[in-house]
Amino acid sequence: MSLRTPKKSASSTTSSAISSTPTHNRHNHHDLDSNNILDSRKRQSKRDEAIRRRVENDLSKKRTSTKSSNNKRRSKNYQPGTVLSLKPSDAVVCKTSYTAYEAAQLMSAKRENCILVVDDDENLLGIFTAKDLAFRVVGKGLKAGSITIDQIMTANPLCATSDTPASEALTLMVEKGFRHLPVLDENNSIVGVLDITKCYQEAMEKLERMYESSKKLHDALQGVQLEIGMSQQPLQVIHYFENLKNVMNGPTLESVLDENSLPSYVNVKTSVYEAALLMKENHTTAVLVKDSNDDVSGIFTSKDVVLRVIAAGLDPKTCS
Repeated sequence: MSLRTPKKSASSTTSSAISSTPTHNRHNHHDLDSNNILDSRKRQSKRDEAIRRRVENDLSKKRTSTKSSNNKRRSKNYQPGTVLSLKPSDAVVCKTSYTAYEAAQLMSAKRENCILVVDDDENLLGIFTAKDLAFRVVGKGLKAGSITIDQIMTANPLCATSDTPASEALTLMVEKGFRHLPVLDENNSIVGVLDITKCYQEAMEKLERMYESSKKLHDALQGVQLEIGMSQQPLQVIHYFENLKNVMNGPTLESVLDENSLPSYVNVKTSVYEAALLMKENHTTAVLVKDSNDDVSGIFTSKDVVLRVIAAGLDPKTCS
């Protein structure tokens, strides 16, 4: 079996106003809004980095042994098409004695959303993610500094081996709803962790490059159509060109979004505890945040719960 569980060890008014606004004013407002958003993101990024520096300083004082797993060096001669070709990340590990708070600090410092729980011999015991922190700790009103990781981790997680076909691993993650999949070698030692979002990111970068080439071809095709005069061409030729353009355009968001999956909303005064509870109830890791005008002003995710709340030492019930 190439996939296995590790062996156990011991509004209308606004529309009217917009339509009557001169075009150049609308452009100015749009530029102003864009600049405000960029400034806001830069400020938040600086705050996040400040939290990480503080967390790293705390970790260096508390646990001198805090580090990434001693992952075995991956062979550069791995077989193409295996899970290793997807470039799994180095695993961040902790022992069962860690609290959820300490695990959140470690994930934040390492910029990862997943941590593997191991025994004294580095054997895999379980997995703990940002989603688990939001659902099993914050969403249940538990104290992150009091509950240990072994009480809330997913024990004996399903894993891939280093020779598992990449397609098989990705199919498993999609079908099971896994974001992270530990990768083990033939001796059951940890090799790394596959993060499906990072795989998607690499795939999207390839698609973007393909789109740029496709766009040039699309524009060239458009020029050919104008040059030969499509209205004078046989119906089969017209259909051929239209089908070719549709293929090059690719899917739209409308075609891939599930109409049954509606977003969850909170307002800026909603506590983090309430937001996490809503995430848990709706089986989602993100909620959209509305301001006092009922406009969407941001997004809040389980990753934010880890870094900006728990790792920062804030009380989920009293912060919003």
